[in-house]
Amino acid sequence: MTPLQIEAGGQTYTFDGTRPVTIGRDPQCDITLTGGTVSRSHAEIRPDGTSWTLVDVGSSSGTFSNGTRVSELRLSGMGSVRVGGPDGEEVRYALAGARPAVAPDQVALPAPGLEQTVLPGGSVPGAYVAGPALLVRAAGVSKRFVPGTMVRIGRDPANEFVVDDASVSRLHAVVEGRPDGWWYVDRSTAGTFDGEDQVRTRKLEEPTTLMLGHPTAGVEIEVVPIVEARQAQKAIAGKKRKRTALLVGGVVGALVLVGGGVTAAAVLGDDDDSGGGTDAPPAAIPGLSEDELDRAKGATVFLVSVENGEPVSTGSGSIIDESGLILTNAHVADQSAPGFEYPAAAPDYLIVGIPPADNVDGPVELRYRANAVATDGPLDLSVIQINADVDGNPVSPDDLDLPTPLPLGDSSQVRTGDELVALGFPGLAAVDLEDPFARPVTITEGVASTIKSVPPFGDNAWIESDLRLGSGNSGGPTINDDGEIIGVNTEVRTRETQGEDGQGGVFTSGSALMRPAQWAADVIAAAETGQTYSSPWVSQMGEEPDAPDMTTDAAAAAAGWSIDGAGTCANESTTDVPQILAGATFPGRVYAEYLAEGIPDGTPIELQFYSLDGATQLGSTPAEWQFGSEQVCVPFYVDIAESIPGLIAVLVVGDLQVANPVMFQ
Repeated sequence: MTPLQIEAGGQTYTFDGTRPVTIGRDPQCDITLTGGTVSRSHAEIRPDGTSWTLVDVGSSSGTFSNGTRVSELRLSGMGSVRVGGPDGEEVRYALAGARPAVAPDQVALPAPGLEQTVLPGGSVPGAYVAGPALLVRAAGVSKRFVPGTMVRIGRDPANEFVVDDASVSRLHAVVEGRPDGWWYVDRSTAGTFDGEDQVRTRKLEEPTTLMLGHPTAGVEIEVVPIVEARQAQKAIAGKKRKRTALLVGGVVGALVLVGGGVTAAAVLGDDDDSGGGTDAPPAAIPGLSEDELDRAKGATVFLVSVENGEPVSTGSGSIIDESGLILTNAHVADQSAPGFEYPAAAPDYLIVGIPPADNVDGPVELRYRANAVATDGPLDLSVIQINADVDGNPVSPDDLDLPTPLPLGDSSQVRTGDELVALGFPGLAAVDLEDPFARPVTITEGVASTIKSVPPFGDNAWIESDLRLGSGNSGGPTINDDGEIIGVNTEVRTRETQGEDGQGGVFTSGSALMRPAQWAADVIAAAETGQTYSSPWVSQMGEEPDAPDMTTDAAAAAAGWSIDGAGTCANESTTDVPQILAGATFPGRVYAEYLAEGIPDGTPIELQFYSLDGATQLGSTPAEWQFGSEQVCVPFYVDIAESIPGLIAVLVVGDLQVANPVMFQ
């Protein structure tokens, strides 16, 4: 085990690796620091038999390596960390016998407001975690952060991203780099808002604009996971092609099972701002009797998607069979279905809330659990089966106590101008409720505005209506004047979702889209018979074109580094004899140059960055080759925030991995 030497607080220590080294303000720690931002038990340096790893053990002010907050950092060579934030105490380390990774007197914290960047998508130095980098923008300031970083946002100057406004808390929020991606977590008293919705915790899977401190008068901040260019282009193309807001329902607070019941801490918001429903009864509809409407109310169910024991979204559905089959949307019940436009993991289960039999206008009772048994991703339709009570105890279809199922009508007979009624449980209708899970069914009335033909489905692909729907209505039924299901509430289109670039024009309200019930027939049949369902539309939805094949002549070679990016490829650099680049100043920009040929445009590439000894990955940036397949010298710019002795840039193209090291003088 390599001995570890530490210099901190004016003292020098040596540890042999027989036990962890504790760091903190507590006098019992192996290394005692007296700084005001140091926690009593701040960090540990743990041996693993071959090397040492520094671990922050939950300190309040953090541990930093070259300006980047780290939770774990594998130590190599010589270096330093700062314990307790930018104004904390420096701890220098050295593994005995190792050559310096960086001279301690050359380490400098970044200047205030400096972008810590190594290409779009990485920061140097710091612990590397696989995944996208993060861009944060507010008030004209942009900063990028390496995967795995914890980004504190607020008024406190010690935060990684400072927002100096009276409406913002000193520590307003953190964006955490977790193994599954970036998560926004509100820590404020004033709140974070996405439109009318308050955001407490949200996984960031696309560029997201939020308001800090107030829904309209707060500070606007944008958080952007920086994904690979092809993925970003696909997302943009999808929005231009469709620009619809799926009604996946309201994200809700902590779910607690109590004596067979369910309570919630809070409603955290909806996934779109498409407007809400109203709980006012509809005007009299010719032919729709009170009994038929009451039957529809009783058979319309409230659905709560649950993952890892916590609710993540809400939706609606219709009981269509006394055995416990419920018709809803795929985006409510099973986003993992092949061909679904916005794929995600399916929930662990859905909780089913049913209106009380003696008062169909009353709040639902959360009584059962269900899972998807047949789903058509392209059609956004799913049938779920009740299989347990709300506590998870299995139940037989013969033991269910359900309202009268809703029959399916002939949606092909719907004509423009026909009166329609939509039922469901929009999140907006629950904002004023003490228990947002105790929602009554909401009714809205409208007419069929258009019967839309959409490729690849052809005629009768959508029923478009002026019905008012809101987040949480998804999957609920739209019925005709006979009380039959003729559509499944699926999407809302508003000026905000359709009007960008002028293609939606100007209109005063939104349009609701219902998937006609005729499209659900095969999905329901498969669910009723227990057969495996495969959507016939998956093969017609189009596939992402394959990345260009690299030719057998594809080649790339390291051509050294330059300060001006002239692209001459006149230098040489190898791991045995790294190029020494004189005249570079930091913070500043340098260029890694590669001589390449035979790489078609559109080929995925990646630049990876390592410490000079190759032991620590500092970051990475995915991109696409756009320089042609003829022989070309390509300079990639690298923005370096702080003085470092050097690094290795590795160009990865298919099976090619070309290392280009540099030492700065």
